[in-house]
Amino acid sequence: MAKAGLLILTSPLSQLKSLLPRVIEEASVVVSDTLYVCLQPAVQNPTLSSFIQPVSSTQEVKQFISGLYLSGSNVCHTLDIRVLLSHLCKDPSIDIFKPYSVKKEITVWMTDSTKLKDLWQVENVAFIKALQNAFTNISFDSKFHFINVGQEAHSSSIESSELLKTFPNVVVGGTFDRLHNGHKSLLTECCMRCDNKLTVGITDGERNKKKTLWELMEPFSDRKAAMANFVSDVKPSISLEPVQIFDPFGPTITDPDFQCIVVSEETKAGGGMVNEERKKRNFKELEMVVIDLVDDACRADDEEEKVSSSSKRKRLLGTLIKPLPSRPNLSKSPYRIAVTGGIASGKSNVCSELEKLGAKVINCDLLGHKAYDEGTAAYQAIVKEFGQKVVDEDGKINRKQLGAIVFADRANLDKLNSIVWPAIRQLAEEAIAQHKAAGVPIVVLEAAVLFEAGWDDMVHEVWTAFIPRPEAVNRIKDRNQLSQEEAEQRIDSQISNEVRIAQSNVVICPLWAKEITRKQIQKAWSLLQKRISTPPVNKL
Repeated sequence: MAKAGLLILTSPLSQLKSLLPRVIEEASVVVSDTLYVCLQPAVQNPTLSSFIQPVSSTQEVKQFISGLYLSGSNVCHTLDIRVLLSHLCKDPSIDIFKPYSVKKEITVWMTDSTKLKDLWQVENVAFIKALQNAFTNISFDSKFHFINVGQEAHSSSIESSELLKTFPNVVVGGTFDRLHNGHKSLLTECCMRCDNKLTVGITDGERNKKKTLWELMEPFSDRKAAMANFVSDVKPSISLEPVQIFDPFGPTITDPDFQCIVVSEETKAGGGMVNEERKKRNFKELEMVVIDLVDDACRADDEEEKVSSSSKRKRLLGTLIKPLPSRPNLSKSPYRIAVTGGIASGKSNVCSELEKLGAKVINCDLLGHKAYDEGTAAYQAIVKEFGQKVVDEDGKINRKQLGAIVFADRANLDKLNSIVWPAIRQLAEEAIAQHKAAGVPIVVLEAAVLFEAGWDDMVHEVWTAFIPRPEAVNRIKDRNQLSQEEAEQRIDSQISNEVRIAQSNVVICPLWAKEITRKQIQKAWSLLQKRISTPPVNKL
């Protein structure tokens, strides 16, 4: 299967409209990664010199492209569809087409045109050279695939429709996290409306923390690069200016030269706020173009109805979000997983569910209690370091007294951890050895301080349970009967969710109903079974 392909559609758009799901499904069988689509509706007599012809930029074309992205989301949401726009113009008689220099190498091309098919078969070498003149990154050895959509077009031009109003300078804003077909419809509208410069405000900082599962959001640099990659692929002729923004307005209230802002039904109110602020500054109001949201036919019951970044982030829960580390020193029998997370994150519930699925859980908190037992090396080291004052009359270490000492002085806490953490690690290894002798296939290390203690190198993969900070504060207040300040202090004494997630292979978020959390864990367990049952591929 080719990674990237080119689809040249020549049938009338009205004819293709109802056939789009079938066309995309057939194309997805041939192409696995990126599908470039070039609209050439009702082309009658394609020649080697001009089979890519200018097309009027109309409302009908725009609506068809929106429908194409919608069908793509419904039929094959993993296929990266990119509808090429540079040859769409207000006046096809004077606009001169420039070659597309797309990012991915095209190794297969497809069409619904029997005329192009015949031309390719008769003039194969010349035809491929002509294709390369129009699409500079198409392989000379590219394969051909014909998509039969029925009766050939009889009209010699695209059906008449109202031309789109365009503007020299267009602005749009959004998170653009994990670029999806909703983003592509939005950016396509921007590109079709823009004659010269497109400014894209990309939100960052505290503003993003209002988003669901913002902890899994891509870094600004990645979101900027993905957006710019798409725009420069589909319409390289416009000037693109990505801008990092930290408020609802960005450059719209500092630059008087914008004429148009593109919004969705969801962000229309924000566009109104922008114009209110522009009026205060004596700037001309922006013409607002509103696009429809793209429905998500593949959504789960707990996901948004529209195609959205938050739904895509939800689908990451339970999956492998970071490649597994190389652990050649660790035996795969038993396979070792660590489950970590902050206070009130639900990690114990994750471990309980994993135990029901067949894993054996080793609780490092309980091992920590054993490390304090009289007669152990850790016991002797603690008494030597902190003195007899931390020992009760019965010879046991008074952990409350010890806690008062170490939590009042960070240096003392570090000394205690340097004694106890290696002892817990040793006890964990002993427990793993016992499970190995019993033939247990998977063990789970439940460890709140996994990264702080450096225990992540003793497992094959790390799973992190996390909930947003405000929810964690509320849970701690209710569970431990603490004040807001006390709850926040507990959280601030630990490493952040972001730090844990950055070092984790799998993440679970028990923010919603227990059944939703259980589904995340079951998905993670099912994918784990596939990972450990699939032998590694030998690389020469």
